[in-house]
Amino acid sequence: MPSFDGEEYEDHGYGEASRYAAHLDRGWALLEQGDTASARTSAEHAAEARPDDPDAIVLLGAIALAEGEPDESLRSYDRAIELDPEYLEPYTAAAQVCLFDLDDPGRALRYCEDALELESLAAFERFDLELMAAECDLARGSDGAARERLDSLDQVAPLRLALELGAAPDPEQSADAQDEEDASLEIDLQTDRGVALAYLRTDPEGELLEDEERVERVSRVIQLALRLARLRTDLGQPTRAGALMTDVAQWYPGEPDVWYLLSEATFRDGKPAISAAAALRVLELDSEHAVPGWAPSPARLHAKVLTILRECKVPRLRMLAEGDQPIAIVVRESPAPELILEGVDPRLAALALASRAGIDASDPAGATLTGLALYRRNLCRYARDAEQLEAELRFSVLDELATFLGLEDSVRAALGLPPLPPSLRATAVVAAPPAEEPEEPEGKRRSSRRRRRLS
Repeated sequence: MPSFDGEEYEDHGYGEASRYAAHLDRGWALLEQGDTASARTSAEHAAEARPDDPDAIVLLGAIALAEGEPDESLRSYDRAIELDPEYLEPYTAAAQVCLFDLDDPGRALRYCEDALELESLAAFERFDLELMAAECDLARGSDGAARERLDSLDQVAPLRLALELGAAPDPEQSADAQDEEDASLEIDLQTDRGVALAYLRTDPEGELLEDEERVERVSRVIQLALRLARLRTDLGQPTRAGALMTDVAQWYPGEPDVWYLLSEATFRDGKPAISAAAALRVLELDSEHAVPGWAPSPARLHAKVLTILRECKVPRLRMLAEGDQPIAIVVRESPAPELILEGVDPRLAALALASRAGIDASDPAGATLTGLALYRRNLCRYARDAEQLEAELRFSVLDELATFLGLEDSVRAALGLPPLPPSLRATAVVAAPPAEEPEEPEGKRRSSRRRRRLS
């Protein structure tokens, strides 16, 4: 018998409860397809059928976010929490909106802390929330609080056990034999191994998961490990992050994101040889994925870069395309392996190129900008469609050139770029010129991506 919001409803055939579930399923499917208008219609029908059930309101929040309305999205999640204060999903969704879309980590942290008070939290749900809370602490500049949270998570063994167990099944074993084995398992939820096994193989009611669901659970566990390692790296603990990623890379050697984070952590840990080897593995794995069909051709990307520079209101950047000696623009799929071995990020989208002729190796400030390399595959990685790629291309081009030229933060802000991190400012090749302000800001990006440079 269907149950919503703690009450049971009779449902004979395709009755009210079935129609409600159908509206929800259709709404989520339409949202996934990008049809937000039709998704909203389905969600509103569901909300009308069950005005006191939070699931339809959560769907409306997701639709609003997809439509670029984070404030409306947050109002929906708050409404869902009011309807069912014990329902976890709206808390986590609201925290993500505050952290990533509204740039309000303090408010995001409050949602996390409220959710951590829920009595029904499972072990991995609590782990996820603690990671998000640490991400909020880091965004607020409370590095010490973030480290304390992560230190407490180090005492939680189920994550590592789940990673090992997720990689362990024998591929030669038939699905029927595996199911028979699982059915015979006596999972002891009082042990860390039992908690990990239950998460990987059963649903909340203790029923065995389908193969596809098991794969999804393993993927979630890997994502938790990646987030933990990313936080460790950002908090100045690359050794601990690298140790975790080394283990995960052994268990899941085909996961490029694991190798990427291993490369970054070991780079920051002063282990360039290990970092370069991991980065080459990233390059190899990434190349196995085709460039999306909506990706512009290299010639089209070349033309777009020239347009970006010619329309830029900062004279120093505009002259790179209009001057007597415009810079060369090279479009490739990915960085060359020899650049990776020099320490270039394998997922870098743009790279300023300079002549080394006649330059004192101890003082690179006189290097001459000669070109800009664009990497099509990496640009597409950061975009979900051709429209978003336009914004990614503009950001990547202006950020890379402004960094190389050492443009001041006031100029970067007017270009819609974040302040230059101190670690990159130390490696800017050309001394900063007097500030040149554009007439108007040329757009703003929410946050910058990390990149690696040799200093």
